[in-house]
Amino acid sequence: MTRTTKATMATYPTILISCGEASGDLHAAALVTEILKRNPDARIIAFGGDRVAQAGAELVSHIDRYAVMGFSSVLASITKFARLEKKLRSVLRNGVDLFIPVDYPGLNIRLSGYAKKLGVPVLYYISPQVWAWGAGRIREIGRSVDRIAVILPFEEEIYKREGIPVEYVGHPFVEDHYLPEPVTESEREGVGLLPGSRLQEIRRILPVLLGAARYITERRPGTRFVIGRHPTVPLYSYEKVLTRFGMDIPIDNDAVAVMRRSRAILVASGTATLQGALFETPLVIVYRISAINYLLARKLVKIRNIGLVNIIFNDGVCPEFIQSSAVPERIGKKALELIDDNDSRRIMVDRFKSLKHTLSGGGGCRRVAEISEEMLRKRR
Repeated sequence: MTRTTKATMATYPTILISCGEASGDLHAAALVTEILKRNPDARIIAFGGDRVAQAGAELVSHIDRYAVMGFSSVLASITKFARLEKKLRSVLRNGVDLFIPVDYPGLNIRLSGYAKKLGVPVLYYISPQVWAWGAGRIREIGRSVDRIAVILPFEEEIYKREGIPVEYVGHPFVEDHYLPEPVTESEREGVGLLPGSRLQEIRRILPVLLGAARYITERRPGTRFVIGRHPTVPLYSYEKVLTRFGMDIPIDNDAVAVMRRSRAILVASGTATLQGALFETPLVIVYRISAINYLLARKLVKIRNIGLVNIIFNDGVCPEFIQSSAVPERIGKKALELIDDNDSRRIMVDRFKSLKHTLSGGGGCRRVAEISEEMLRKRR
C-alpha cells in the first residue's frame, strides 16, 4: 500500500475498520455496505468476520481466531493479540485515511491512540461500555478519538460531560432494520435456549440452560425447547453438551428465528438480550464465567445490572441469574412464570414495546457513513 495524497483522499479513501467479535462484525458490515453505496471507489480494509468480508471489505485478519471470553482467556492469548495489533499498526502506517474502530475496547482503544499519533482521524462507532468501567476509561477514549458515534441514548451525555465530540446515531437493530417484526402471541411456541456466541459460553452456560429445561419439563410435560445456534460456534460443541446430559433438543441454525418465535427465551447476557426484547419475547438473562474472571469483573464493573435491556431501562425488567445465582431450578421457575399468560408476562412485553422508540432517531449507519465523509473532507 502507498500513502494516498490529499487530493485523492475523499474520492478514493482507504478506511480501516476493526470490530473484533460477532456483534461488531454484524454492525460493521452494515456500515461497510453504506460507505460503499455512497462511494464505490472507497477501499475498506478490516479486522472482521464473514459479514464484513461479504459486504466488500478486504480482511487483514478474521475475528474467529480471537474469540475469547474473560480476562484470563485474553491473558492466555496475549502473544496472538500482540501479533494482531502489530499487523494493524502496520496497516495504519501505510495509507489509511480514516480509522473506524467498532466496540472491542481492549484492542481498539490502543489502536485509536496510535492512529491519532500518526495523524489518522478516528471515528469510534459503538462506544465501549465505559459506563460499566468508570470515568477513567471515558477520558482515555477521549484522548484517542476525534469523534464518537454512540448507539445507546444515555451514552451521549456521558461523553458530552467530558467535552468529547459525540453523536447519538440510534441503535442499528432499529435504525437499519436488521430485525423482522415480532410475531403474534398465537404464533409463539415453546422455550428458546440461547447460550451465547463464544465456545466458552456454550461450555459454561448451555449446561445451566439444559438443567432449567429439565426442571420445566418435570413441571410442564410437553413443553418444547429449541437451541438457537450462533454461526461462529461449531454444531458439535452443542451436541457434545446435549449428549452429556442425555437430552435430545433440536438445534436451529437461525437463532434470530428462535428468539422471535418462542414464548420465552433463556439467554446469555449480550446482544441477544436486546434482540429478544425487540421481538417482544419475554426473557430470562443467564451468565456464568470462570471464578477468576468473575472476581476481576466484580472489582472493575461499576453497574448494578449486566443485561443490556436492564441497563437501557435502568431497572430489573428482566430477571438476571449471574454466576452462583445461575441455578437451573431458579431459572426454570422464573421461566414458567413468563410462559403463562399472566401479569409478569404482560408487564415485560409492554415494557419491550417502548424499546424501538427509545433506540431510534439517529439515522443509523447512514449517519455514520455521513460522518466518515465529513471527516475525510475535513482532512483534505
